[in-house]
Amino acid sequence: MTLPLEVGNVIEVRGTRVKVQIYKEMNHSSFIYQGEVINNISVNGFIIIKKGFLKLVGKIDAEYIEDLLNTKIVQEKDFRYNKGTISKVLEVQILGYIENKTFKNGVKHLPMIGNLVYIPKKQEIIDIYAGNRTSKEDNNEFTFSIGNSIHEDISVEFPVNSFFASHIGIFGNTGSGKSNTLTKLYFELFRTIGVSSIKKASSFHLIDFNGEYAHSGVFGLEQNEVRIVKLSNNEGSHEGRLKINPKYFYTPEVLAVLFSAKEQTQKPFIKRLLKRMEYSEENGWGYKNYLPNLFAKSLVHSTRDIFEFVKEIIGFLSVDINDQSHEEFLELINAIEWHTQNNYFFISGVGYFNTVDDIKNTYSLQTGYDYLLEWCTRIDDAGIGWCDEFILNAKLQLVNDMLNRYAQFDHINPLIHRIESKVKDLERIIELSEESTEQTPVLTIYSFRDCSTDIKKVIPSLIAKMLFDNHKKETKQENIEKTVHLIIDEAHNILSNQLMNEGKGWHSYRMELFEEVIKEGRKFGFFLTICSQRPFDISPTIISQVHNYFIHRLVNNKDLEMIDNTIPTLDRVSKAAIPTLSSGACIVSGTALSMPVFTQVEQIKDKEQRPSSDNIDLCKLWM
Repeated sequence: MTLPLEVGNVIEVRGTRVKVQIYKEMNHSSFIYQGEVINNISVNGFIIIKKGFLKLVGKIDAEYIEDLLNTKIVQEKDFRYNKGTISKVLEVQILGYIENKTFKNGVKHLPMIGNLVYIPKKQEIIDIYAGNRTSKEDNNEFTFSIGNSIHEDISVEFPVNSFFASHIGIFGNTGSGKSNTLTKLYFELFRTIGVSSIKKASSFHLIDFNGEYAHSGVFGLEQNEVRIVKLSNNEGSHEGRLKINPKYFYTPEVLAVLFSAKEQTQKPFIKRLLKRMEYSEENGWGYKNYLPNLFAKSLVHSTRDIFEFVKEIIGFLSVDINDQSHEEFLELINAIEWHTQNNYFFISGVGYFNTVDDIKNTYSLQTGYDYLLEWCTRIDDAGIGWCDEFILNAKLQLVNDMLNRYAQFDHINPLIHRIESKVKDLERIIELSEESTEQTPVLTIYSFRDCSTDIKKVIPSLIAKMLFDNHKKETKQENIEKTVHLIIDEAHNILSNQLMNEGKGWHSYRMELFEEVIKEGRKFGFFLTICSQRPFDISPTIISQVHNYFIHRLVNNKDLEMIDNTIPTLDRVSKAAIPTLSSGACIVSGTALSMPVFTQVEQIKDKEQRPSSDNIDLCKLWM
């Protein structure tokens, strides 16, 4: 052994696959070199192969022994596996080379038989992990660390720009440490760059389905640097409301999911409703242009049910009105009778009605038409909340459809009841507004812990749609001055490739949205971070477009197959290690790194700065 770190030499070269024979005396677990304890080579570790003045870098895939006596044809005695008869051999994959203390990924040079093999020094390993990144001093590039490498136990520095100017995926079973990794990642970003600098050009938005991050101090941010929107559709809870542009809310796909509309009968009704609302908005129509006309038509229709439903609508609008003239109006319409044999409406002592013109002109006072027109004018001038307005529009649309025989009452009325019940829940959560005057802090957290399943399905997608569309509108591709970073915890809730009883329309809507974000977002400075315990449930298109991955322990075969099929930067050994990773350990891989890095992520010590996802101590609970 000529040098303390020399361990063997190359005995076979087959393309990028190399065999290395290890000296017999190099079978110790560690060595002391220049005052430092150096771990011996092992599977998943690195070696340095010297070829002249070049330093080639290889990764150990396998380690085994070969019996020297096995090559003999005739043996008088069997000395196999005795001391002096066996040789330790490594299988090595060539990764690249080190030039001027910088690791160059790719096979430009290959070793030769007889080249000496060395254990890499600590600085050489750091250079390998640094990859093609230039030095921090030369490029003024910031780096961050989330923990130490598992095999070498050294701090691994990751480039800030290459990671956060990309889409990030964090995957792992429950309890594997993925929430801590997500927190540590952004905790180090805010600490390294500084919130005041980041806030000038970027905003971060976290969709939190389980409320793990909805508390002060999370990510190490001060109270004025984060805004927590705790959404809840529980009665009496008004902790926060989300401003949503009406154009994103009033879409057939969104409303069909929210109100569980049937694809064949109720969703077409919603489309007609939205088309009529849009037409009324464009032409400045109000209830005075709509309700009195439907009132008159229902009185000359050949069925009684439509007018009875119109009376229900008037009763819906009259709940909080205590006025003498209004009471007289209600008495008038209740006095209108139905002639069963001849199928028409009439008023005793006045007469029956043949045409709409009779209602509007001849009997306008006796039927209450004049008062209804005046009352609707007052409603238009005063305005009503978006919740009551939508319910009223839905009921009026049903009246119109029944008059024109577009729909049957029994088919649509259940939808109307669901709209009435669910829209009240929505009013506690969202506020329809075209413009937001709120100042955006560096981080906004949307907590859906106390929301129903329907809300969790729809509202997060609307948030993503609004953020992406607004950012595209404000950004010029040739000169990106601001970025938006959307973080989705438990991302399988909205990125699932399965229908989940929601209908093809909504499935296509959200898939197209997030696939557009992950395909085109980078061009506009819009970046996505997804965290999930079930990568198999997420669309393969989305996972394959992620740039950098943090992979914790996964044991389900379908999840492992998804990782195997969609992440090209993982080698065979790294994939095989995924099911056996300990808590907090992960494989970091992607375009920002020259090779996968096995990392033990440090846990954030301050409980207030990390998510509320710690394991329950049952012994303490039961004592």
